[in-house]
Amino acid sequence: MRPLCCNKTTKLLGNGGFSPEQHLLRYLLITVLFLTTTLIADERYAFIYSKNIDDTFINFYDKVVVEADAIDNIYAIRHPKKMVAYVSVGEIEPWRKTKTKYKKSWIISKNRTWNSLIADLSKDAYQDFIFERIKKLYKQGYRNFFLDTMDAYHVTAKDKKLFKSQQKALVSFIHKLHKRYPNSKIIVNRGFELLKEIHKDIDAVVAESLLSRYNHDNKEYVSVSKKDRDWLLKEFKKAKKYGLDAISIDYTDKSTKERLQIAKKIKKLGVIPYITDGLLQEQGECEIERVRRDILFLYNKSVLKDKNSVYSSAHLIASTPLEHWGYIPILYDISTKELPKRVEDRYHAVIVWTNRLKKDKSKEMYEWAKELKRRDIKILFLDDFGFEATATNLKEFGIRYEENHNKFLDPIDVKYNKPYKPYEITDSIEYRDELLISKNSKSVISTIYKNGQKGMPIAITPWGGYTLGGAFLHNIENRDLLTINPFIFFKEALRLKDIPVPDPTTEAGRRILFIHIDGDGFMERVRVDMSKLASEYLLEHIYKKYKIPQSVSLVQGEVDTIGLYPKLSPRMKKIAKEIYKLPWIEPASHTLSHPFFWGQADKNLKKRKALKSGSLVPKDKNASKQSEGHYHLPIPNYEFDLKRETKDSVNFVLSLAPKSKQKKRVIFWSGDCLPTRVVLAYCERDGILGINGGDTTIKKSDPWLSYVAPFGIQRGEYWQIYTAQQNENVYTHDWLGPFWGYRDVIETFKLTEEPYRLKPINIYYHFYSGSKLASLKALNEVYSWAIAQKTSKLYASQYIKKGRGFYQTSIAKTDDGFEIRNGGFLRTVRFDKKIHINMKKSRGVAGYNYHKNTTYVTLDSRENHLIVLESEALAPKTPYLIDANGWVLEVHNHNEIYSFKLKANLPLEAEFYMPTQCRLMPIDGFKIEIYNKRVSILAKEKRGTKLVFECQ
Repeated sequence: MRPLCCNKTTKLLGNGGFSPEQHLLRYLLITVLFLTTTLIADERYAFIYSKNIDDTFINFYDKVVVEADAIDNIYAIRHPKKMVAYVSVGEIEPWRKTKTKYKKSWIISKNRTWNSLIADLSKDAYQDFIFERIKKLYKQGYRNFFLDTMDAYHVTAKDKKLFKSQQKALVSFIHKLHKRYPNSKIIVNRGFELLKEIHKDIDAVVAESLLSRYNHDNKEYVSVSKKDRDWLLKEFKKAKKYGLDAISIDYTDKSTKERLQIAKKIKKLGVIPYITDGLLQEQGECEIERVRRDILFLYNKSVLKDKNSVYSSAHLIASTPLEHWGYIPILYDISTKELPKRVEDRYHAVIVWTNRLKKDKSKEMYEWAKELKRRDIKILFLDDFGFEATATNLKEFGIRYEENHNKFLDPIDVKYNKPYKPYEITDSIEYRDELLISKNSKSVISTIYKNGQKGMPIAITPWGGYTLGGAFLHNIENRDLLTINPFIFFKEALRLKDIPVPDPTTEAGRRILFIHIDGDGFMERVRVDMSKLASEYLLEHIYKKYKIPQSVSLVQGEVDTIGLYPKLSPRMKKIAKEIYKLPWIEPASHTLSHPFFWGQADKNLKKRKALKSGSLVPKDKNASKQSEGHYHLPIPNYEFDLKRETKDSVNFVLSLAPKSKQKKRVIFWSGDCLPTRVVLAYCERDGILGINGGDTTIKKSDPWLSYVAPFGIQRGEYWQIYTAQQNENVYTHDWLGPFWGYRDVIETFKLTEEPYRLKPINIYYHFYSGSKLASLKALNEVYSWAIAQKTSKLYASQYIKKGRGFYQTSIAKTDDGFEIRNGGFLRTVRFDKKIHINMKKSRGVAGYNYHKNTTYVTLDSRENHLIVLESEALAPKTPYLIDANGWVLEVHNHNEIYSFKLKANLPLEAEFYMPTQCRLMPIDGFKIEIYNKRVSILAKEKRGTKLVFECQ
C-alpha cells in the first residue's frame, strides 16, 4: 500500500449525623460535579498500512488509520471508535479486489508512481464504486474513514472546466458520505482549497511533511524548506479555525527517540504530529512517549511437539517473569519467519532462545543482532547465541575466548555474584575447553578453576546479556530447574523499566477470587447415595452453601437429549435450571462433545472446504489415532462442527438460564485446552469469552517456576486466557486418587501469592468432584480457605476480560507520571515500590493500597487514566479508596467534592482513607464506621452505591 499522497471510632448509621440543610447543600454540589467536564488534550492519530499492528498500539492512539485489507478486521470490532479505514477517493487501485469491476470510461489519467488510475469523480457510477467499498468496510466493523488521493484531480488543472467539475463532484461526494454515515469520523488528506464547502462534513485534515519528507523516487529522507513549511502551517491554521484537527505526518528513518523529538517540535507549532517511515509500515511516534511493553522472543517452533508454541521454553519458563514486570512476550517463530527489519518501533528488547538454527539463518541472525546492538536495543541470548559463536563473531559483542589450561577432572568452583544466589538448583558447570570472558560486563555466575582461571557462563553485558548452554536451566526427571532468579535476571539484562504494571490478579486493592466449574461428570452417581447425581449433590452442598460468584458450565452432549444420556436428560436439565436460578451462578458452556484435540478444528474446516470445492481432501497422518470417535465424546451421528461446539452449545446452556443471564456468552475449553487461532477468532466474533489451559500446579512438593503458567498465550491477533490454577483432575492424578488431593491447591494459592503475586485465586474443578465424599470434603476445605481471604470476588467472564486487558493495555510516560489506556476492564496497575500519588491532579484514579512494599493502584472503568506521581511523601489531602470487594465504575472530583461509584457481585464492602477536613455524605443501607482517618462501609444488601466526600 502506498503512503499518503503527499484518625477515633464512631458508628454512624442512616444519615451519618448530617442535618437536612447539609444534605441539600451537598446534593446541590453533587449536581454541579456531574455537570462539569474534564478538559482533554488533542486527540492522537496514527497512520499504519502494514500488519505491524497490535492492541497496545491502537489503545495508545485515539484514531488509527489502517489499510483494512492488510489486517484482521477483529481490530475494528474491538476498537470501533478508534479504527479508521483508508479509502482512495481520487484514484482507482487495480490490485484491490472489488465486487464491481472498474470501467475504463472512468479513467482520466495514470499515476505511474503507484500504478494507480486517476478517476473521473463526476461519474455517478464511479462514486457508487467508492461507496460500495465503504459499505464493505462498514460491514467489517469500520466506522470511520480516511479519504486519500483527494487531490488527484489536479492533473486536470489545464482544463478549467474539467477541473471545476471534479472539485464540485468531490464536494458532493463528501456531502453524501457524511449524510449516509452521520456518526462516522471523516478525515481527509489535504483538500485545503475545499474546506469552506466541506468543513461541516469532516473532522480532521491531514497533510504530510511539515518538517521532513520522504522522497520516494530517490528513497531518501529530506528536510522541508522554510517556504513549504510556512505555507503548510498557514493551511493548517485555516483548518483549525474551522474547528478541525490539523495533523502532519512526517517521515524519517531515525531512532524512536529522535522521532519523538521531531513530534514534539511539530506539536509546539500547534499541529498534531505523527512521525513514521516513508512507506508507513512501522509503528510511529507522536509527541507523547509510548512505553514499549512487548518483548520480541525468538524461538524455534520446528523442534517442538506438534510444532506448537505452548510447549516452548520461551512460553513455559520465560513468559511468567516477563509478564510479572508488565511486559508482553511476543513469541516469534524463527524457523518460519524472516527476522523483523526494524524492532525498536514496537519492542522494548529481544530475547533469543532458538535451540540451534540452520547455518543460513545463523548468518542472518549474526548481522541482525549486530544491528540491534548498534541501535542500542537490548538483546538477551539464552543457551546459545543463535549464531555461530566464533572468536570473530563474539568479538563484535565484546566477548573473547580464553583457552582453558586446566584438566578435565580438575575441580570447578561456581561463585554467585550478588544479588544472585542459587534459585531452584545450584549451578553445576561442565568443563569447557574454552572459557568465555565478556568485556565491561557483570558476571552473574563465575566459574573458578584450579589454576585461577575464570569463566563467565552467565553475564549482564552493555548490550544485554547471555547464558551458556546448561548454565541457566537444568532438566532433571522432566523438571525444568532454574539456577538463577529469572525475575531479577531478565529485568537487569533487558533493562526493564519500572512501569505501572497492568495487573489482572488484583481488583480494588484486593486479590481476585473467581470460581469456575467444567461440566464433565454432571450425570455421575454419588457413591454414598447412588440415587443422587453429582450435580444434585453439588447444588445442595456447595452452590447453595457458598453464596459467592461462581461460573458453572455444562457439556451439552452429556445433558441434552441429543447426547449420551437421552433418558436422563430431562432430569439433568431440571437440575441445571435450578443451578442457574441461583443469583450468584453464571452459566457457561463446556462445548457440545468435549473435544480432546482442538487442532482437529482446523483439519475439519479444511476437509469441509475441500469437499465443498470438489478438490482432494487433505490426508490426516494422525487419522488412525485421532479418528472421529477418539477426539471427542461419541455423540450419536455426530461429526465435529465448530459452530455446534461453540456458538450453538453456548446457546443451549443459556436456554436453561433465566433471561437476565442470557447476555454473557462464555465457554470453558475442553480436552487439551489448545484452541487454535481459527477457534479463537470464531468465538470472539460471536462475542464468546473463553478460558482454560495453562498448567499452574506449583506446590510444596514441586515449587518450581515452570509450574506457573503465564496469563495466556497468543495465537496471531488473538489471546487465549488461561486459568489461574489447575483443576482437581491434576491434583488427583487424573482422578485415580487420592480423591482428597484437590485440597493441595491451597498450597498453589499460597505459592502464587508469595514471594510474588503471580495469580488470582481460582477454584476450578469438575462436577464429578461431587461424586465422592473425599473430593467433596476437599472442595469444602478449599472454599472455606478461599472465602476467609480478603478478596474481590468476580465471575470467570470478568476475569477473562482482565486477562485480555493485560495484553491490550497501553502506557504513556508523561512529565509527572503515566497515562493508562485500555478497554476499561483491567482496573489495577501495580508499582513494585511505595509510590505517592497526587489524587487531585490524577484522572480516573480511585485510590491505592500498600501491600508488602508494593502499591496497587485502583482505576475506574473509563478507558483513559492519568496517574500523577509526587516526588515525596506528603499527608494525603483527598479521600481515596483503600480496598473493596468489587470494583470502581467512576471517580470524579470537582471543587473539593469527591465522588466514587462502586459496584460488586455481593453486598458491597469497602474501606476509604478520609482526611480530617473531609466528611462523608450520608448513604442509606450501609453500616459505616469511621476510625483513624479511615471509613469502612458494609452493605446489608446493596451491591453498589455512590459515595461522596466533601472536603474543606
